[in-house]
Amino acid sequence: MAEITAGGALTRPKASSPQGQTHMVTVAKTAGVSPFAQMMQMMALKKGPRFITAQEYYDFQLYSPSLSKKDRLEFLGEKGSFALNLKLAPPGLTHLRGFLSDKAALTSLFAAWGLPTTKLRAVFSPHRCLGNVPTLRSAAEVEFWLGAQTTFPIFGKPAKGCQALGTVRINSIDRAAGLAILANGRAVPLSTLAAEVAANTDHGYVFQDVVAQNPEINDLIGSETLSTLRLVTVVEEETPKLLYAVWKLGSAQAMSDNFWQAGSLIAQVNGATGEVQTCRLGSGTATTWVQNHPVTGQPIVGQTVPNFDKAVALAIEAHGAFAVNGILGWDIALTEAGACLIECNENTGHALYQYASGRGVMNAEFTPVFDRIIARNARMDQAFAAKRTAYRAAKAQF
Repeated sequence: MAEITAGGALTRPKASSPQGQTHMVTVAKTAGVSPFAQMMQMMALKKGPRFITAQEYYDFQLYSPSLSKKDRLEFLGEKGSFALNLKLAPPGLTHLRGFLSDKAALTSLFAAWGLPTTKLRAVFSPHRCLGNVPTLRSAAEVEFWLGAQTTFPIFGKPAKGCQALGTVRINSIDRAAGLAILANGRAVPLSTLAAEVAANTDHGYVFQDVVAQNPEINDLIGSETLSTLRLVTVVEEETPKLLYAVWKLGSAQAMSDNFWQAGSLIAQVNGATGEVQTCRLGSGTATTWVQNHPVTGQPIVGQTVPNFDKAVALAIEAHGAFAVNGILGWDIALTEAGACLIECNENTGHALYQYASGRGVMNAEFTPVFDRIIARNARMDQAFAAKRTAYRAAKAQF
């Protein structure tokens, strides 16, 4: 019997971990790096273009004696990652950024094009319309639809969001008791769940079919929690290509695969072969680099991700529809038959790569790629400017 709880139904942010002096003392004891040395390193990384916060300094283990000064300077914080992405996909050139981050609209488009993607079941929004997709306008309509109008399991998430915040997987409904049975074993009142969904009113909330994950992955992680690949693709000239691949391995305690959720793992994948190179559990001083899954004992490092080639081909095909974007991140599920496009990240977070690999994204391999993309963007911008000038000159003659 699922545990009935009165708490929130949707996925919440992780609790704040100890900061400041606690981190400093722990690192001094375990890594042998003095508080003064830690402070000097943090100061060097704090300002642009890296913008690494004190928490990120500890989360990425940038205090590690195994890292040289050059190694540390290759890392980016969240703000630094965002600044890099703006250079690689400037808003002035990439006008569809908002559309790409819209999980309802983009999913509908890819489905219409025949690309393998999730199926929309319903959308909550007081104002939006999405054709023949059922649109729920109030918490009461959400509760009624969940309780009487749909089948399970289903997955819900904000139409615009990140890091799995506000997500939920509902495995079944106890209609007699008015309870939603969640994938993490909890049971919550339908009214509570519906009220939380209705609170996501800025861009709406989507309900989708649950993707049937490759059984090999279920056996590997000991759970049906969807474990997606984050495939980051880039366009240096015209044709998209894979820059890097990260595998997010979910856990039975979580309803999605985001790394910050309890028991989740993150792995670096060789982009050419699909072979797992490194796998990490936890961050900061709680980091453990694992070879085998800590619950099932099955080997992870050295294994080839199922249908990896099909996932890469799907990401490249999807990026090709928006090739003006110099960089995009794709979350792709691995099914028994192939791959399924879950969503696009127009501002893909490079922290995932840095966690999975233990190295900074501004490394010697990637930096030349970024430089070529930025140069391409400059040429495109100059071409647009020349066309505007020519248009205005022609208009002035009439």
